[in-house]
Amino acid sequence: MFELTGIAWLDVVLGFVSAHGYLATFLGGVLENVFIVGGFMPGETVVMGVSFVASRTRELSPVLIWIASVLGTMAGSNVSYAIGYRGGRPMLQRIGTRFPKLEGGIFKAEEYFDLHGSKTVFISRFTAGFKNWMPTIAGATHMSIPIFELYTLLSAVVYSTGLVIIGYYFGEQMDVIVAWFKSAGLWATFALVAALAGYIGFRVWRSRSIEHQVEEHLVHEAENAADDADAE
Repeated sequence: MFELTGIAWLDVVLGFVSAHGYLATFLGGVLENVFIVGGFMPGETVVMGVSFVASRTRELSPVLIWIASVLGTMAGSNVSYAIGYRGGRPMLQRIGTRFPKLEGGIFKAEEYFDLHGSKTVFISRFTAGFKNWMPTIAGATHMSIPIFELYTLLSAVVYSTGLVIIGYYFGEQMDVIVAWFKSAGLWATFALVAALAGYIGFRVWRSRSIEHQVEEHLVHEAENAADDADAE
């Protein structure tokens, strides 16, 4: 049996990852970036988990993991682009009407895309709640394919590089980290909780920052419309 952590269920998962690491990374990248489906897929966790296993077993190459992640991200994003290109804005409107909980997310993503243009494809890769919508919206607006591919590739390279480094470094330093946790005791727990809270807080702040920009944009448009009406 594959043994790495001593925790039975976790070792089963990591054993599967070790045996199918590249495929798991690629499929994780694809599914994470497919329209709507991506919101339920832990693609980040898959890449970091496979990188973690690679550092402990030396059976997987971090470079090939990185390539699989980039290719998976590109493939999934292109599927979403094609969905948007084929369905257009009417499809997004139908989805928003049929699933009211998704309507707000679609609307804000569209407004942010209209506000910032092509670079939104890159920015949204690092923003919770928006990265799964942007490729589809880019397709629905018939964004230039070469520009879309460029921003998607750049974001996939940066994103995958960060995830692989984090997972691989954690695996290499696991013994040191475990020893430190044992010696630090309660302080180590506080440090871990603080780090997780900081990460979650940053993602939430980033999402709210985008929402705030969208709201300001809408207010500005409304003021311009009112000025035009008064002028007439």
